[in-house]
Amino acid sequence: MQVREFPIETGSLRELTLHRTALLPVACYKTRIDRHLQGRIPLHWHDEIQIVRVERGEGVFRVNDEELTLREGEGLFINGGCLHGAEDRARSGCVYLSLNATPGFLLPQELHDAYLTPYAGAAGLPYVRFDGRTSRGRQLLGHVGAVHRLLEEKTPFYEMEIASRLTALWRGVIAGGPRPDPDEERGMRNRRMKNMLNWIHGHYAEPVKLQDIADAGNLSRSECCRYFRKFLNGTPLGYVTDYRIRRSMELLRGDVNVTETAYRVGFASASHFIEKFRVKTGITPLAYKRKEGNGNGGR
Repeated sequence: MQVREFPIETGSLRELTLHRTALLPVACYKTRIDRHLQGRIPLHWHDEIQIVRVERGEGVFRVNDEELTLREGEGLFINGGCLHGAEDRARSGCVYLSLNATPGFLLPQELHDAYLTPYAGAAGLPYVRFDGRTSRGRQLLGHVGAVHRLLEEKTPFYEMEIASRLTALWRGVIAGGPRPDPDEERGMRNRRMKNMLNWIHGHYAEPVKLQDIADAGNLSRSECCRYFRKFLNGTPLGYVTDYRIRRSMELLRGDVNVTETAYRVGFASASHFIEKFRVKTGITPLAYKRKEGNGNGGR
């Protein structure tokens, strides 16, 4: 199965996808990065831990304010609560498996205090990279593939087998290293970035000023710009435009025409919207609507 887009809560970056089956608080799906809106997976977060295994191509994965390039056969653990997203900058047709699980399901309850609570969601442990060229990396990433297969085939006692493999995966994440430091500074940076992005998501349809975004993060304007360069390799107002375009694509797939869409997502004029949309997507809003919408629409 390929997921085309991640539903993300308005006013928050929390992903709304239910990472679970009917019986298990776990999900594993295959996705191709360039099949998502704007050809990338936007920055978002969720409480579940996530383990990625690249199946084909090359993807640039962002975790909080760091970027990591993963190629076929490599993998990445992303801790719960971390901002993360992905791009296929090399246009390689990057496909990856994404295993998501509720932290409490990784271990029996009796072991949580010793082996789960100090690590799950810890700011000092945002990610762990797995090298598929090593025996350890191959073994851990093999568990991801096995969980995906078990969820698809549902063989007898598959739930118990999944639980066992998740425990082995978690041991591989935390084994061999010290407990992560609380890292209050890193945690504060992440909270400030979430606050600024959440403010944009709640006010994108209004006139937005740099000072408004900076105030949401309790930062100066220059520090606000530094945060966006570090986390997103862009500018605050550039992110506002990107988010408006993303929201406009949702409207254009429905019954809203181009002009109304422009004003709904915060552009001052339809012509400005059309110009920015073309720059970001390579086509006009009307062409996109005719291709993806419910009807031909119109200007």
